[in-house]
Amino acid sequence: MVILMSCLCSLITPPSHTITALSGNRVFMCSKCKCHRPWWPFCRRRILMITIAITITVSITATATLTARAVLRPHKPKITLQDITVSSLNVSVTADNQTYLLSSTFQLTVCSRNPSGNPRSIRYDDLHVHVSYQDQQITLATRLPPTYQGRGGVDVWSPFVYGVSVPIAPYNALALNQDMSNGFVMMKVKLEGHVSWRPGIFTARGFISVDCPAYISTGSENKGVPLGINAVKYRLMQRCGVSL
Repeated sequence: MVILMSCLCSLITPPSHTITALSGNRVFMCSKCKCHRPWWPFCRRRILMITIAITITVSITATATLTARAVLRPHKPKITLQDITVSSLNVSVTADNQTYLLSSTFQLTVCSRNPSGNPRSIRYDDLHVHVSYQDQQITLATRLPPTYQGRGGVDVWSPFVYGVSVPIAPYNALALNQDMSNGFVMMKVKLEGHVSWRPGIFTARGFISVDCPAYISTGSENKGVPLGINAVKYRLMQRCGVSL
């Protein structure tokens, strides 16, 4: 123990004198060790100073990151599903009664507005839209054209989305037939893609996900407007949820 303490003192403090210890026939020497003060309080103060410095550095970094995120991140655009036109919506089953197929055609009217309070312009670089039922995609994804929105800008998209003989889960096919018989079908229009915005001289990029509920009344209280053979337009004006 004396030897260990002597060597530790020699590492922490400047050399001064010599300490010699005897153990049997062997001689251990820890030369020129000066130990005027205990070594543990000295190390404890150093560890405390290092801990405080690390804590301050981490706090400053976290604060700067959160501030930059708040400054650079744009306000969410306000997106509304104005109407949906249903041209076809049919469920069929294969000859072996093993696979259910859904064919559908829709035309959507989606309005996007960049809030006036958002000082940043938004560009929709790669945005796709599709229709889902019971969390299962039932149409192909249609790509929307790239769009630039300045402060307070408004854009309206009217894409066609469709699916031909799309395999769906048996329970979803039965549920859809039941909903159509009851005269009320709830679907969801989903938009997903990338957006970019310019906070000052910088350009940032992010991913946007939009969920628009579409409530379609097909029963005796049908509020749709016939537009031709097997085409009915439903006015919804449904506010969409936006994740950015």
